[in-house]
Amino acid sequence: MTLSRRSLLGAALALPVLAACGDNAAEANGRKKVRLTYGAISVPKTRGVFETTLKDQGIDVEWVGPFPNHAPTLQAVATGTADFSFGGSSTPADQALLSGNKLKYVAWATAKPRLSSILALPNSGITKVADLAGKNVAVNKAGLGEFLLVAALEKYNVPRDSVTFTYLNPPDAAPAFGSGKVDAWGIWSGPMELAEVQYGAKRIFTDGDELDKQIDFSTYLVREDYAKKEADTIRKVIAAYKAEADWVNANQAEAQKIGNAVSKYPDAVVQKIVAGNVQTTWSLINDDGIAQLQAGADWLSERKVLSGKINIADHAVKL
Repeated sequence: MTLSRRSLLGAALALPVLAACGDNAAEANGRKKVRLTYGAISVPKTRGVFETTLKDQGIDVEWVGPFPNHAPTLQAVATGTADFSFGGSSTPADQALLSGNKLKYVAWATAKPRLSSILALPNSGITKVADLAGKNVAVNKAGLGEFLLVAALEKYNVPRDSVTFTYLNPPDAAPAFGSGKVDAWGIWSGPMELAEVQYGAKRIFTDGDELDKQIDFSTYLVREDYAKKEADTIRKVIAAYKAEADWVNANQAEAQKIGNAVSKYPDAVVQKIVAGNVQTTWSLINDDGIAQLQAGADWLSERKVLSGKINIADHAVKL
């Protein structure tokens, strides 16, 4: 779990992702070598249990990163630099598939509560979604931030063309938001709580409070060829991530302590994240996962967050 998105685990803990050494995944000694993409803060990488679990099953881990969000890890997988994406947002994953990348969904997760929010500064005059008309909002393109802004504008009948979508990834969006270069920011847990503490940011739209169903999911993807050749490795890796997620769900304060050795967030930020108590449930792709990912993709396609329609079943593997 990478402390960066969708709460402690999904938002502030986006699980790092697997990746194998391409065609060299099978080592001469019978062991596997798996390269894992990870975010700036990774509890599995830092805690060490995850890596030991896989080592005991004949799988050696190499960490690749850090990455700021899901989209660049998808590119790393597609180009063979890694074999598992990042445990991140399904929205950029859908777009990567629509763009022709030969990837397959292998795991997905739900999160409760869903804390991703649109933030505004206290002196901005923005206190509700309607106030975004005529403003510019930082979001990650074809990602969770853009989805959240589109959903907010639709719910409150604010014309999309009245708002400027400023496409920035979190490392660039945070200073732009803090300095007032953008008026609002669609962001997930971790950076969100930091902005609240650093800048006094206020949430004006929160996913779980405003929307009756989850649209964007945490996901893992691998290359098509890897899915065909390494089904057993994939099952073992996802099982190890699920075990790590279950540990985080039950030990959020300790997980944040581990993550904070890297992030060095102020105590007030850590306390906010822990108080969110986000519970993330991971599973290998199954019929329910395909159905929920499809419903989310349909919603995104209809609103042109995605460049076209996608049939999730064509891009998913049940292991």
